[in-house]
Amino acid sequence: MVVERKLRRLPPVVLLAAAGLAQSAIARGRRMTPSSMMVAAPVLGISICALAGSAGSFLRHRTTVDPVRVERARHLVVDGPNRLTRNPMYLGLAGTLLAHAIARRSPSAVIPLVGFVWLIDRYQIPAEEKVLEERFGQAYLDYKEAVPRWLNVPVSSPGDLGRESKVRR
Repeated sequence: MVVERKLRRLPPVVLLAAAGLAQSAIARGRRMTPSSMMVAAPVLGISICALAGSAGSFLRHRTTVDPVRVERARHLVVDGPNRLTRNPMYLGLAGTLLAHAIARRSPSAVIPLVGFVWLIDRYQIPAEEKVLEERFGQAYLDYKEAVPRWLNVPVSSPGDLGRESKVRR
């Protein structure tokens, strides 16, 4: 008998906090300046809008925003920011990390951002998508085909390069 081991995923907020702390450590000594904050502000603003807009849609539809308990979802949310990306909350979190790296004027502080996105993309999102496919069936599969995971920017590994990815518009 083969027993499937489940990889225990950390809640995305824990990954965000770890990435933010890593950025702070990497950018230690790099002060924010008025000009770096002016450049970071629009990135942060757009990120907060994606987060708040998506969370608002989830709340209006009275469904869970808890990424650890996706099975509690009662409604497939496809409006608001979810029309542009299947993961506006994760995109918003990644944007806050990008804004932090910009504000601290630290190109090296982008490294934790890349790690955060990679972990979310490879472990969190596939687990959520599996539950959503089981829960909402063809409606989710149609949504998944029509709306990109990350704003139509493919995040692929070398093994994915030969695969065709279709996004209907």
